Amino acid sequence: MSQNDTRQSATYENGQLNQAYMNRLFCSTRERVAYILKAAFGKMDLGKYDTGSEIFLYKFFGLSPLAYGKATVGLGIYDMVNDPLSAAIIDNMRSRWGKFKPFQYLALLPSLAIGFFMCIIPMVADSRGLDPAQRLTMYMTVMYISETVGAFFGGGGYIDNVFTPNPNERTSMLVVSKFFADVKIPAQLFGILYDLIDNGKLDMNVLRLFVVMKIVIWVCTTVVNVNWIIVSRERVPQVEKPPHPMKGLLSVFTNKPLLIYTLTGVVDGIDIGTSEALYYSDVLHFNMLPTVAGIPGSPISYASYPIATKLRKRFSTKALWLMQRSSIFISEGTFLLFGMIGGRERGMYLKRVPMTVVFALGNCLEMVFWATKQIVGSEINYEVLDYCEWKNGYRVEATISMVTGYFNKVKDIILRVVNGWLLEKWAGYQSGLQVTQNVDTMWKMFVASFAPRLVFDFISMIPMLFYNIDRKTREQMYLDLEQRRARDAAALKQRTDAEENGSV
Repeated sequence: MSQNDTRQSATYENGQLNQAYMNRLFCSTRERVAYILKAAFGKMDLGKYDTGSEIFLYKFFGLSPLAYGKATVGLGIYDMVNDPLSAAIIDNMRSRWGKFKPFQYLALLPSLAIGFFMCIIPMVADSRGLDPAQRLTMYMTVMYISETVGAFFGGGGYIDNVFTPNPNERTSMLVVSKFFADVKIPAQLFGILYDLIDNGKLDMNVLRLFVVMKIVIWVCTTVVNVNWIIVSRERVPQVEKPPHPMKGLLSVFTNKPLLIYTLTGVVDGIDIGTSEALYYSDVLHFNMLPTVAGIPGSPISYASYPIATKLRKRFSTKALWLMQRSSIFISEGTFLLFGMIGGRERGMYLKRVPMTVVFALGNCLEMVFWATKQIVGSEINYEVLDYCEWKNGYRVEATISMVTGYFNKVKDIILRVVNGWLLEKWAGYQSGLQVTQNVDTMWKMFVASFAPRLVFDFISMIPMLFYNIDRKTREQMYLDLEQRRARDAAALKQRTDAEENGSV
């Protein structure tokens, strides 16, 4: 038995609880380093230029926004059909390695193959001379394969919820990992080069640049993610007998915090309108505006980490979430109103410098709560899952994820079609790298990029006002969970010892 296992089982000895449990560190140094590396580099990409982004799909890959939106309807339905089966498989998994560890290894090879192909997909399409319809078929085929792999083998991702039973250790690791997770250098570098190419200052093929940088990034992310798969462990014990799938389905509606969190996420994600990235690219021809305008707020973002730690001790998760959401609402609302000054023909939305300055001011406000934003989303997610365990006595991460995801998937199916229609038919957007949009299209793209989102950003804050896990409830919840998990760990150790002694 490892030192970490000894620590966990020692929390309930001779019928007495060891109250120092909440201060124990369960993760080894190697695991902590692996977690930080995964958080910092495991999801590194090209940002708003990466595969799946509007710039990639409509400019680099040449897809029709409306055709793509319609094609994703079938993918969304397929996703919703396979989710219940995959959730049941994941939540009923029991093995000597844990509940989620087997899925980490099952997903490894398929994910590597899909990831590499997505790096070279523009090159493959160009070499074969594919037209937009053929490109769409190729892209959607890969998406269906990726969805299948993610649904049935994606349970390994849930291990991030159970690698430590100590919420204090989890929070400290989140703070450190999120501090190092702001690695945007590849996206920023690509944005600089793309702006130079787009404005005729650099003679380079942007698609070749994309493929080269994408492959380099893919290699880096693969190394740290595979390292985490090897090093990570499960430490939150699961009940021996899996709960009935219906209990997992009902848990969303019978647990108030989970229901509120779900409703908030659904409303918060209603992004009706066109893309901000396309506005920066096609209207201002300044893809790097967020990066340049973010320079003044950068020192504030780093200073926000010690602030976040102090705020976490003083305020509830709900209060922290409302703080960071309010800062975003104020920032984006100011940006929209300022850009509308002057109207369609001579509006400020057409001018790089003024829009950059206004963006920078709003960004400084957002950066005050940057670390809070990075932490509080994950904290709420862990909190509602732990609340379910506290109230029901079991954890059903996959089932809960499936149910809550259903709302988002229905929303996404509708939004892709609506946004594709808005961009192509209402705004008159033309796909392709060499296309210049007219003034009417640029005005509609600007307004649709920010106005609808602000409405739903405001509405999304309303459900969170009724979130009922305050500081007192949270402390009591984790105290009770500490005692229950300690008893379960001790009972499991006794059964294991009895079996080993009996087999001798």
